[in-house]
Amino acid sequence: MNDLGKYKGKWAIMIGFKGEHLAEIEPIIEALQEDYPDTEWNCMNSKFPQYDFILCGFTGDRDKAHQVGMAVVRKHMPQHLNLLYWIKEVGVVKYNV
Repeated sequence: MNDLGKYKGKWAIMIGFKGEHLAEIEPIIEALQEDYPDTEWNCMNSKFPQYDFILCGFTGDRDKAHQVGMAVVRKHMPQHLNLLYWIKEVGVVKYNV
C-alpha cells in the first residue's frame, strides 16, 4: 500500500473508476506522466464501494491541482467512463457538521 505521509501538505487530484476500465486507464497514466512531469501519478485501491480504483496525481497547491485535474478529465479520460473527480489536500480530514 502507498504511504501517503510523503505527500502531506500537497494536493491530490483523484479520479475514481471501475476495475473493468483498468486496461484503458494504464496507457492514460503513461501519457499523464509525460504531459505533467511535475505531478506524481499513482493508482490506488478505492475504499469507495462504487469505484475499484482511484487514479491520484499529487501536486503542489489547490489551484494547480484543480487546473491539472480538469485538463486530465477533459483531455485524457474517455467520455464513456463513469468517473468521479475531486481534489483534496493530503493529510487533512474535514467534516461537515
